[in-house]
Amino acid sequence: MVKIFIDKPISPDELCGQIDAQGQIFTSGSGKREYLGWIDYEEGDVYNEANCLVGWAEDDGTIIAYYQESEEELEVGYVTDDGEVYYYDEDEKELYFGRLKKLHSFVEGAAALLFFLDREE
Repeated sequence: MVKIFIDKPISPDELCGQIDAQGQIFTSGSGKREYLGWIDYEEGDVYNEANCLVGWAEDDGTIIAYYQESEEELEVGYVTDDGEVYYYDEDEKELYFGRLKKLHSFVEGAAALLFFLDREE
């Protein structure tokens, strides 16, 4: 099981999600566990709970968000070999998002960023 941790300044990183052995993505922590979507490991794609493509990871760890309505593809960040995830803000400044424990594939980092960036607050 891959564990997703969000960076919390001046405190330990917070566990926010998990990816199970089948590639299903869930929230973690206080409250009930919520299913968010799933990973297609063969293609490197990330899908939401409605089976809509939301993004993917390139072979070099680059994370791409996909917006189905406009068919726009946007580079939003990247994941490193050791599981650290970074994203780009409005000014294209690189910021640390968090980390994954037991990372098996870059697509897991893509799933973490695509589903949990808006929950970081």
